[in-house]
Amino acid sequence: MKNILIKLLAVLFAAVFLFYLFYSPSLKFDVLENPEKVSKPTEQINDNSTQPANPKLTKGIGVYIGRSINDFTDRYGYPKRIYPSKYSYDNYIFQFHDKYYICGVKDKRIVMIYATGKAADTYPLKITADAAQIFNGTTINTEPVIKTAKGKYRFELSEVDVKTQLLLQYGNIYAQVFVDRLTSKVMAVKYMTGPVLVEMQPYAMSYNGEIIERTPQQLDHTIDEISINSNNVLTMFELTNIMREINGRKPLATNELINHTAQFQVAELSRKSGKVVTQVENDIGTQLKDENIDYKDFAQNIAYNFEDVPSLINSWLNSDEHREQLLNSKFNEMGGGISGGYTSLVFIERAEGQ
Repeated sequence: MKNILIKLLAVLFAAVFLFYLFYSPSLKFDVLENPEKVSKPTEQINDNSTQPANPKLTKGIGVYIGRSINDFTDRYGYPKRIYPSKYSYDNYIFQFHDKYYICGVKDKRIVMIYATGKAADTYPLKITADAAQIFNGTTINTEPVIKTAKGKYRFELSEVDVKTQLLLQYGNIYAQVFVDRLTSKVMAVKYMTGPVLVEMQPYAMSYNGEIIERTPQQLDHTIDEISINSNNVLTMFELTNIMREINGRKPLATNELINHTAQFQVAELSRKSGKVVTQVENDIGTQLKDENIDYKDFAQNIAYNFEDVPSLINSWLNSDEHREQLLNSKFNEMGGGISGGYTSLVFIERAEGQ
């Protein structure tokens, strides 16, 4: 009887071991894909001369749109860094305590300003204010028409757009308002000219004229691409910490070894042909161990087809799974990488004593 019991226990143990070996769940991280916005030609678009708009800006950071970058640096000093964007302008990064600005500069003129941080001068809007207040006394057009030298373009904001990236018009300046849908807080504002809005195409669009074709990111790593991606990784770190601070979380330290691991991962993903990868497994955890990075826990946000870091951060913030990782208070370090359309942001909780 005793031998039979021992054999039964051995069989049970083997069965449990095989189950966990082949069927135990592993960590998986969904890839947040930025879908291609619908753009369709049309024969006629009504002129935008009678469109409702808010009064021209008279103060706040938005008044610098169209002005010389020298006017901005006279007021705010020299930028932290300058690098090319994936659009027609260069990014000038200005970071201060509780405020952060990205100026898009083309031919020495400011054509875009992204502003965030609790002290950012985004008048008449305010960072962390209730977005519902925007609908009181502000003119909103969900189908704005932009007329440029290349044609007419009509955008169509979806219900999700209105809740997370509302578009306002102040005279001839457009303001894209990034909102945290869960808290209804204004998190950032991007001011821009009409041509830049058309170039970025953040919403579904109909057009009568030329369409700006986006050039697919090449897999051969040119010096320019490496420079842009490296700077965008830094911008991603900076905006991640600002979003955490606005939400009462501690900022994360960056780790070069994690950067190396994340960069290797996205480089491998970008080399894969065929369909876009929609989910990655926890091989990143093994790679972290291979780099001798001791951690208690880790997580990862990964995305595809986001050319604009501020838009990516706002999309992660409004995705339940990615938001949880972006704002998780247990993490204390991060690293990231960008390659071939893929963006990775890895978070770790350091092991005790590390």
